[in-house]
Amino acid sequence: MSEMIKKFKFISAPYRALAVLLIVAPLLAGCASTSSHKSTSVPIKVQLTTEAIIALAGSPPGAGDTVVPMNLGTKLAELPITVGTYPDSIAVAPSGKMAYVASYDNNEVTPVNLVTGKAGRPIPVGNGPADIVIAPNGKTAYVTDAGQSNSLGDTVTPIDLATNKAEPPIQVGPGPQGIAITSNGKMAYVADAGAIVTGQSGPIGNTITPIDLATRTPGKPITVGNGPAGIALSPGGVYAYVTNLDSGSITQVNLVSGIVGPSIPVGNGPLSIAITPNGTFAYVTLVGAGPSAPGEVVPVNLATGKTGKPITVGDGPQQIVIGPNGQHAYVVDSGSNAITIINLATNTPSAPIAVGNGPQAIAIAKVPREVPVSTASNTSTSH
Repeated sequence: MSEMIKKFKFISAPYRALAVLLIVAPLLAGCASTSSHKSTSVPIKVQLTTEAIIALAGSPPGAGDTVVPMNLGTKLAELPITVGTYPDSIAVAPSGKMAYVASYDNNEVTPVNLVTGKAGRPIPVGNGPADIVIAPNGKTAYVTDAGQSNSLGDTVTPIDLATNKAEPPIQVGPGPQGIAITSNGKMAYVADAGAIVTGQSGPIGNTITPIDLATRTPGKPITVGNGPAGIALSPGGVYAYVTNLDSGSITQVNLVSGIVGPSIPVGNGPLSIAITPNGTFAYVTLVGAGPSAPGEVVPVNLATGKTGKPITVGDGPQQIVIGPNGQHAYVVDSGSNAITIINLATNTPSAPIAVGNGPQAIAIAKVPREVPVSTASNTSTSH
């Protein structure tokens, strides 16, 4: 029985209820002496399910090639979906139906239909794709090409999501990592980290590059701290906040005036950053001494520039994102093979939730799922 339960746990969500009926129905038929049954074909309804889409890069990173959707209501994982090697970034289309997974080792982006659980044909992009974001209108994805251990990238590749074809790359600074797009879809901002990947030659970067998305032309780089890796925009798009991996700080940039604020020290190895929907707090992952070191997330009051008490999460925290209701943050712990959910009202972390080997990236989305609805009526006189 334990083996049956284990296998049943990973049946795809649209069919779990139907699977229960198939298992239980023969048992009921055997014990019913006089019963009348009226049943029709099981109708289907569509409901939005809040899910985490998790990229498993493996251990060491590059040994994995899957993404796993997880229902955040039940904490049950769906079947893994094979994508390219070393998936390290995910973006979900506004409809919630499609995810796009950047695979660092394969220099490609894989479209994934979240409704069917099927991966599409990979889309070639630039060298060492590091981050991916989708424009608010859902028409175009933008991928940073950071380069790999033997080379340094310096472009952003647009992808037409209607045709799933890459378009001419946009020149930015060396080693681009994080990218963020304003809510009106007019501008993108790219963190030019420089040569932060082991084996790359060249200096550490210290700029972000603005891109006019209407003309796809880069603007004048803006100086921030050393090794800018992550970037997030305030809800109104007035400010950008950049994690400076080598400076142990975050930098605020006023995107209207171009004024760069003072850096805010946050700790060792700030990597990813997420901002609450009301723009009050930022949450920053600290990779610290490496993937096996205990991880922390630091809350930052953006009005005062003060940091709060660090929140302990799993080992080697990578990406952090905040859910659509703004009540929880989700952190992938690559060294612990888990995710941690943080209650933002209390800054309290959950117990680690095992997700698979080497989680590297995460996206939260409301996915339209087809679920069976039973309309069968059953009247029995004895059992």
